[in-house]
Amino acid sequence: MDKVQIIAIIGSICYILLTLPLVFRKRIREEYAILWLLFGGLLLFFSIWREGLHLISKLLGINYPPVTLLLILILSLLLILVQYSVEISKLTQKTIELSQELGITRLELEELKCKLKRKKKKT
Repeated sequence: MDKVQIIAIIGSICYILLTLPLVFRKRIREEYAILWLLFGGLLLFFSIWREGLHLISKLLGINYPPVTLLLILILSLLLILVQYSVEISKLTQKTIELSQELGITRLELEELKCKLKRKKKKT
């Protein structure tokens, strides 16, 4: 094992160990943590199994296998960002719908108050 492999293994383990407590404390929902843990496991797997890393590197045309680990990390972060963008878009749309519904409800409430005042004035 060389220095780069040891650093990659330690980094992968730290990545996983930082994610797990967040899941257990419910700071990250399970559906989001799956990607974090999947890519952490993938990084750890390729950090340990150098031949697999060399094979993937060869298939991708990368001459220096540790760069493949970096590529996996970057792709994992991009996928997580896409997932978050989708969730943010859904939440934004839901917020707009709820705001509109609240506005309609307030308008209806004001109309009911006006009708009630008119009825009180008539009696």
